[in-house]
Amino acid sequence: MGKRQHQGDRLFIRPSEWAAEFGGKKKAAGRRAFKRLPFDCCALSLRPFENPVATNEGVVFDLCNIVPYVKKHKKNPVNGEPLKLKDLKKLHFHKNKAGKYHCPLTFKEFSAHTHIVAIWTSGNVYAYEAIEELNLKPKMMKDLLTGEDFKRSDIVSIQDPHNFSDARNVTSFLHVKKKQNGEDEAESKAGIKGDETVQKVMKVMKAKAKKKAQEAKDRPMVPMSRYTSGECSGSLTSTAMTPMTQNKIRPMTDEEIREERYKEMRGKASTKPGYVQLKTTKGDINIMLYVSKAPRTCHNFLELCETGYYKGIMFHRLIKRFMIQGGDPTGTGRGGRSAWGKKFKDEIDKTLKHDKRGILSMANAGKDTNGSQFFILFGPAKHLDGKHSVFGEVVGGLGVLDKMEAVETDTDFDSPNRDRPMEAIRIIDTKVFQNPFKEKWVPKQVRRQQKKEAERKEEIRIATTTRKWFSAPAPEVASVILLDSGLKDSCRWQVKAVRKGATVGKYMSVKRIKPPKESDIASKVPVKRKKTSAWGNVGKFF
Repeated sequence: MGKRQHQGDRLFIRPSEWAAEFGGKKKAAGRRAFKRLPFDCCALSLRPFENPVATNEGVVFDLCNIVPYVKKHKKNPVNGEPLKLKDLKKLHFHKNKAGKYHCPLTFKEFSAHTHIVAIWTSGNVYAYEAIEELNLKPKMMKDLLTGEDFKRSDIVSIQDPHNFSDARNVTSFLHVKKKQNGEDEAESKAGIKGDETVQKVMKVMKAKAKKKAQEAKDRPMVPMSRYTSGECSGSLTSTAMTPMTQNKIRPMTDEEIREERYKEMRGKASTKPGYVQLKTTKGDINIMLYVSKAPRTCHNFLELCETGYYKGIMFHRLIKRFMIQGGDPTGTGRGGRSAWGKKFKDEIDKTLKHDKRGILSMANAGKDTNGSQFFILFGPAKHLDGKHSVFGEVVGGLGVLDKMEAVETDTDFDSPNRDRPMEAIRIIDTKVFQNPFKEKWVPKQVRRQQKKEAERKEEIRIATTTRKWFSAPAPEVASVILLDSGLKDSCRWQVKAVRKGATVGKYMSVKRIKPPKESDIASKVPVKRKKTSAWGNVGKFF
């Protein structure tokens, strides 16, 4: 309480007081550390690679590290995007006598400040300045070691010292972040451990899952229907059925498979027509079948002809200037069956009409009652359009139709044999010249399954077979063998020496390679010609 009690009072506040007590500007958060991955290191193991492969983004991995990871996780460890083994490209780095990586064209050693690129088509790695001077500026887009053509889009950047994106920033790698957050450790400890009862339950569940997987593996490839088997609902209302708690998709029936094939054939220009010959007592009739317009009806007719169903059958109905009908083994007009033993649906195509002599169409007793009976027109009958399925026409033997039409028939209106030919006209034999349904065909679902299985086997083959990677002009050739890919994710490399005097490529050889001078490079760059007018230089005429 003396004189100097207010001596320490200030008429201002300090910056620290303003920031801490009065809501002033805080110190900016520290910038995230940027740790660039060296160009000769694997982005997964973060160690120097021995057998480099790269993605189309320019991320480099070691083959022995990335193959097991991709097989297990099916994704890129750097950014988490989907990745397959076929998306990887083998890179050919070149070393000098000192064992340092360098550009095979300029012979300059690579460093952290070198812009390094790879040609995707060949896999060769160069300095960007060499590609710019020898390829881009002269507009000669050929790999100078292998002679392969490439585009500007095939130039993949491996290291760009001026690019500070997350492509080679170690701290932004997905697998590095997971390790920092402890997710990998949590995943490894995700197994359930409990008392003896829990262990027994888990053992039974694993056995069931293994059995189910084995059954799926051994099950033949069959197309599956869109509908269930109905066992679940049936067992709910029936005491005779075994109770079912899960619905299962049933396999497609033969009829559903046939309908799928008809759907693929209908309206396709590539569908071949069918050709059949009917040998009758009046002569031979050659018939062309419209398989692309009425595949179901044509299939039925072809099957009946091939099985000899029409042999000995007579034409039981004949009306002059109209048609002749046959295909009924009973000869009454009320018999006959289809190739599948039951009636099948009409197949009406608006482009097919009953508009001329020789048209072949199906006889029926109403809508969707087609069987084996058919008729051949003697003349146009447009009143039958939309009621009967047209599926072919006579292309040879129209004179035989004239002979058939000339045969007398029973014209008694009250007779049960009305319109029956007085002279029996029979089919002696049938001969099929072309049957498109005999060609091998696989349902769409089975084709998809086969494609997936082939892709899976191809991935295994790529990972397990011996492959040789040639890197010129380096004197080493690496070939990878992935051992026991089903059980182990390890690989072994075999190294062979390149014979002496081997050529590096189409344009260069090992002995002839010399570092070019700057003057030589400048002299090789073509000078652009100046544009002149259409009249040229007229000064020489004066």
